[in-house]
Amino acid sequence: MDIQIFPIKLAREEAETMARQKGGLFWRTVFSRKDLSELRQHFVEYKVITLEAVFRPTIIQRLLFRKTDIRKQKIQMLANGSTGSVSWIESMPEIVTMNGVDENAIQLSDRNDDRLVSRCRKVAVRVMHRFAGGIPELEVLSIESVYRPFWIALYGNTSANNKCRYLPIAADLCGSHRSF
Repeated sequence: MDIQIFPIKLAREEAETMARQKGGLFWRTVFSRKDLSELRQHFVEYKVITLEAVFRPTIIQRLLFRKTDIRKQKIQMLANGSTGSVSWIESMPEIVTMNGVDENAIQLSDRNDDRLVSRCRKVAVRVMHRFAGGIPELEVLSIESVYRPFWIALYGNTSANNKCRYLPIAADLCGSHRSF
């Protein structure tokens, strides 16, 4: 299957080294008795949602300050298709095409587009109201599907009826950070 992905920047060997370190102190206690049994590549579907925010002057601004200009701004947001979480994209990484991906390594979106768009609108209004003031009108320009690569480190036996621990490692080295 051919899919659009964020580029893989973390090699398998580096991911294996990170998996053997078992993350931070908390993860070391969780995985203390388990050894790394397998490292697999996994792709999770994300949606890149492009919105256009339109700021119109309020009645008070029009009457007192004579403001009539309408401001427009494009916003890009990244919505996780499996959890429904949304984050603001400051700089969009390039998107590449990967050919011949196994369908078992792909996790499709569980959330429908309407729910993801409503979450995007909610976050965008909250951030823009806090930093720019006013409540903008938001219009959806496009929704694109892109897959984010992960290395999944499995600890312990992966047979049926056996509890298997796992640690996801982002292969694109992108992260989401709170700045407000």
